Amino acid sequence: MKTIEFELNALKAAKEIEDYVIEIRRDLHRHPEIGLQEIRTMRVVTEELSKLGIHYEIVPNGGIIGYIQGKQPGKTLILRADLDALPMKEEENNLKKKKVVFSESDQAAHTCGHDGHTAMLLGVAKILTQHQDKMKGRVLLAFEQGEEMGGGIYNLCKRLHEIGGDGIWGIHLKSDLPTGKISVEPGPRMAASFVFDVLIKGKSGHGSRPDLSVAPLDCFTDFYNNLRAMRLNTLDPFKTITYSIGTINSGSAANIIPENLQFSGTARYLDYNQGAHAAKEFKRILEKVCDLHNCTYEFITEPKESDLIVYNQKECAQIAIDAVKNAIGTDALHSIPAWMASESFAFYEKYFPGVFAFVGIQNLEEGIGAEHHNVYFDLDENALKLGVAATVQYTIDFLDSENQVHFTPDKRDINRLFIDNGFQQLINE
Repeated sequence: MKTIEFELNALKAAKEIEDYVIEIRRDLHRHPEIGLQEIRTMRVVTEELSKLGIHYEIVPNGGIIGYIQGKQPGKTLILRADLDALPMKEEENNLKKKKVVFSESDQAAHTCGHDGHTAMLLGVAKILTQHQDKMKGRVLLAFEQGEEMGGGIYNLCKRLHEIGGDGIWGIHLKSDLPTGKISVEPGPRMAASFVFDVLIKGKSGHGSRPDLSVAPLDCFTDFYNNLRAMRLNTLDPFKTITYSIGTINSGSAANIIPENLQFSGTARYLDYNQGAHAAKEFKRILEKVCDLHNCTYEFITEPKESDLIVYNQKECAQIAIDAVKNAIGTDALHSIPAWMASESFAFYEKYFPGVFAFVGIQNLEEGIGAEHHNVYFDLDENALKLGVAATVQYTIDFLDSENQVHFTPDKRDINRLFIDNGFQQLINE
């Protein structure tokens, strides 16, 4: 069979459908839906896929998978976007002025950029279907439900694992990266994490006689100071880790020493061994401090290290670097540190070599630069066509590439992967 040469000016193609992508993004932004409630959002996506003649399947409590089959045999590449919004109200203004578009709901808002992710992937689908006769292999369009809450990842990842693939690509718009810049360098890109939720039990009493009570607050304070010192005393200073307390709940009246105190938080890290050591030290310190203060403790959620680090595979990252250069230009490439937030994309990368690209949306002159999940979050829509162009070019180059990708898929089945990383509850939902 004669090979058909696939040549395409990805940026020009992206500019031609830019209005389409922006229109989709604005529509989704006006009508946000939180995780596993993306009924309208999924209808918008499936209607667009149908218009493009793309066969799709709906994965219950998982998302949507669209299929674009090339005319020539070849590899399978998964392109992933997320559908859900956050359960919050956004401000109508960004850091300087009124936003171009804002949520019509007081209960949900796209303050993380997922509306842009979904719109860009539909734009990519539109371009690829126009050139399907020249395309090698197959593209799977994966639209994930409930990324923020982890609600859709199990079912969608399980289905994609059943179908199979040779690689995966994803984008996250980045609020601290200027518009026009894209980061696709190899190595760790987003952190693994563990959650802890602890109940410290003391002995309640009257505020006039603290000597007859055992104050869980004293115990927690001592533990917290030791936790802060853990970074200096026991953790490797050359391996990045962050940890913080997010909630503290205790007491009901000013003159009562409470019986219990409950606190929770997270740790995030880019090295599995560092995370494992931090979880072990956390438990050791908690046990010693509680014993010292005559308190006991109970884990509501026990700290358990995970190996879910988003990691750009070396050879795939090089394809991505070349793709950005070819489609947009060398000046678009930008190197930034790993983002210490966590992402469900790490689950897919256990089975498929991947690239998770950061696409800049910061435009301070227009007041766009507030952090993700912030009420003033906004995105520069000029960045969307760049994300589309980079994705299209990566897709073409990955499917055309005959270079070896050194990658060993995780040998665990889906259930074991989720259980080992502390996500047993997602299997049962």
